[in-house]
Amino acid sequence: MVDIGVNGQKFILVFFRIASILWLLPLFSSMFISTAYKAGLSLIIAFLLFDLVSVNQPLVADPYLMALLIVKEVFVGLTISFLVRILFVMVYAAGEISALQTGFAFARFMDPISMTQVSVLESFQNILAVVIFFAIDAHHVLIKGMILSFRELPIGAITLNLPLFQHLGAMAGKIFTVGLRIGAPLIVTLFAVDLALGLLSRMVPQVNVFVEGMPLKILITFAVLSFSLSVVVSGVANIFRGIDADVLKLMRLMV
Repeated sequence: MVDIGVNGQKFILVFFRIASILWLLPLFSSMFISTAYKAGLSLIIAFLLFDLVSVNQPLVADPYLMALLIVKEVFVGLTISFLVRILFVMVYAAGEISALQTGFAFARFMDPISMTQVSVLESFQNILAVVIFFAIDAHHVLIKGMILSFRELPIGAITLNLPLFQHLGAMAGKIFTVGLRIGAPLIVTLFAVDLALGLLSRMVPQVNVFVEGMPLKILITFAVLSFSLSVVVSGVANIFRGIDADVLKLMRLMV
């Protein structure tokens, strides 16, 4: 094995943690973002953070130890990116629930951001989440979270324990709760519309509620979205503002 020195090994480990974080993020997981771009961005961030990183154990020219440390850093990076991805999924859930109520869920197309089959409302929520993420400088907060991850969890200091997986499970369990809260104005309104249409079908059986109600629900959907957009944006922004605190808590659970 070629001896690349302590600094070389340290840089490689920093690079793998940064690359693992970026690789799974919704912003970079799209096929439109090239592998070369993601690798180059990871190299730049790793170079900038190199002097701020401490090593928990002495680095020796041992290929097996180096491989083990790389696996640890990849796990740490994927855990952080999984946490950030959960925050985006919370926003996506609001669009999916609304799409089921309006009927847009029946018409799906490929979303270039999430690389999944989505409806119009889901795609709108995906784009809105990305726009808000950059508008409130949450990407800067994410970089701050990366720095905190190296301070709280130096290279080679990871420890797997039950509270870590319980925390990730609890975060995943909040997806639909937060999604319902974000989409509450539209979800509650559409529920009231469905209730009114149901009563109308009982009172006037001659009215075809399915045919007449679909255009009405679409019209109400766009009207409510227009009036409640400020509330939705505020709710989404509050989710992303605490990324650094979420990463910090996650790192402390790994020590």
